[in-house]
Amino acid sequence: MRIASVEVMREIDRIAIEEVGIPASVLMENAALACMKHLDLSLSYFVIVCGRGNNGGDGFAMARHLSCLGKEVDVFYMAEGSPYTEETRINFEILEKLGVSLSPLMKEESLWSFSEALSDSDVVVDALLGTGTSRPVTGLYQTVIDLMNDHAGRILSVDVPSGLDADTGNPMGSAILAEKTVTFQCYKRGFLNYASFKYLGETIVERIGIPEAVEERAEHFEYLTDFDWVRQLIPRREKTGFKGDYGKVLVVAGSPGFTGAALICTEAALSSGSGLVTLCSHEEVFESLVLRLKEAMSLPPARVEDGVRKSDVVIFGPGLGDTERTFDLLLRVVRTLQEERKPEAVLLLDADGLNVLEDRAQLLSSMGFKVILTPHPGEMAKLTGLTVEEIVKDRIDVARDFAKRCGCVVLLKGYHTVITDGEKVYVNPTGSSSMAQGGMGDALSGIIGSLSGQGIDPFHAAVLGAYLHGYIGDSLSEERYTVKASEVIANIPVYLKCILES
Repeated sequence: MRIASVEVMREIDRIAIEEVGIPASVLMENAALACMKHLDLSLSYFVIVCGRGNNGGDGFAMARHLSCLGKEVDVFYMAEGSPYTEETRINFEILEKLGVSLSPLMKEESLWSFSEALSDSDVVVDALLGTGTSRPVTGLYQTVIDLMNDHAGRILSVDVPSGLDADTGNPMGSAILAEKTVTFQCYKRGFLNYASFKYLGETIVERIGIPEAVEERAEHFEYLTDFDWVRQLIPRREKTGFKGDYGKVLVVAGSPGFTGAALICTEAALSSGSGLVTLCSHEEVFESLVLRLKEAMSLPPARVEDGVRKSDVVIFGPGLGDTERTFDLLLRVVRTLQEERKPEAVLLLDADGLNVLEDRAQLLSSMGFKVILTPHPGEMAKLTGLTVEEIVKDRIDVARDFAKRCGCVVLLKGYHTVITDGEKVYVNPTGSSSMAQGGMGDALSGIIGSLSGQGIDPFHAAVLGAYLHGYIGDSLSEERYTVKASEVIANIPVYLKCILES
């Protein structure tokens, strides 16, 4: 599913209408029908609030359909402003001829009947502004939005809650608090901003008859990961395959007091299908884990170079400690990969593997092999010099710019995790706060490292790993309040098979 800015959506509409020849009235009708699917038609009284643009035209068309179904419909419309487009005017005039109740919204002091209708309604349809909000909402528009929020029980917003900036996800003064938002064709970029969630309610994307080929012509390479695409990424295991076919992963992790990170990352790599997994860690770590690491091999830090030479993927950082000792160990890993001239080798940096690069991020641009970074916003702040607030506000562009500058794959963690190679961006829709426990990031690193070792390119391994990780967590959280990393790991083989065979 594509993610689109307002500019990209306008270009998609333009190509569809002007170059392909799909009448704008057809798209408006399709939009209205798409929204109708998400109304509870067992209810009887609907209030529709329409603006002057095409969003209002969608609302007028919905009013016609509801009237034809015998529903009680009151339409309130902004009487002053820019002229209607042709298709919006046609839908308005049809309502006039059908005798549907049409009430102009003109003066702030004469809105008592509007407030009364909102209070009495079963559902209010917000077709006021849509994607047209680019400056602060003031005057009559602000009053109308505030009244809708104060008096309506349920609000369905058409395309975008009125007053919400579709590009940034920030309210422009006042914005509709929708129970449900039906948006068209593509997921809007602003919907990824956490600040937008309370305005959107349940968000549904409906196609309105614009061909895939048209979207491709306005391509901006931003997507929401979906189940069908992820299924295609999972490697099929040949009947004659053996352990050497499924990747050799070296996990450099753990230190005294942080043995769990090493265990979780290693077990996640094993559960995800790696043929051979070696843990490189301190002697104290192995003393704690000797009875639990049955399938993995072990290696002391003094011999890390030997492990690197024999591995396809190195996962570096979980639980190592943010120390100069860790940085020196990282330099040894990097030098060995460079000396071996293994351009297909993958280095995944997580946790302290990222922390030790504070003020040293320039090292990433001259590696000579493939690199995956899996920071949370705090670690990303150390890499970029930005504040956490700046990163959270603009996660896609921050991650993409950094990935492009450093020539690596960046997986920026958080709700709606962002994965980018500097060109394409995938936003992960799975996962929730039920997974907000220590060790989840270590498990994710093990999954991604394992998938990379099985022949999936690092970018797609990160996309698949993030989706799988969150998908398992979502499934388990249906029956439990919280989900532990160990529970995710135990279910990796089951869910890989389920997704593959679904």
